[in-house]
Amino acid sequence: MTVQHIVLFSFPRELSAADAAQMRAMVASWPELIGTMTKCRLGTDLTQARSRGYSHLLYTEFPDLPALHAYQAHPVHVEFLDWLAARECAPLAFDYYLDEHTVLMPE
Repeated sequence: MTVQHIVLFSFPRELSAADAAQMRAMVASWPELIGTMTKCRLGTDLTQARSRGYSHLLYTEFPDLPALHAYQAHPVHVEFLDWLAARECAPLAFDYYLDEHTVLMPE
């Protein structure tokens, strides 16, 4: 059953242009280097009106829970977690199944 994994990222200081580009490049490499996901998106908040300090959102989908767990344990993802920790990022993650109870408007 498909799993959606969403993460919001809050950094204590605004990312430099170089850091923002590095973050994007790291995430963009995951479909090829990790390969367990079926969707991968990374965006920044447009208005900052109600973001409560969260500046970036990661949206990924996985075919099942074992694929999510493989992604989380993958060395490339662990390296990204270390990168976030070095920048004192406070991520907020949420995982759930996409099923008849959660999909309110099919694609």
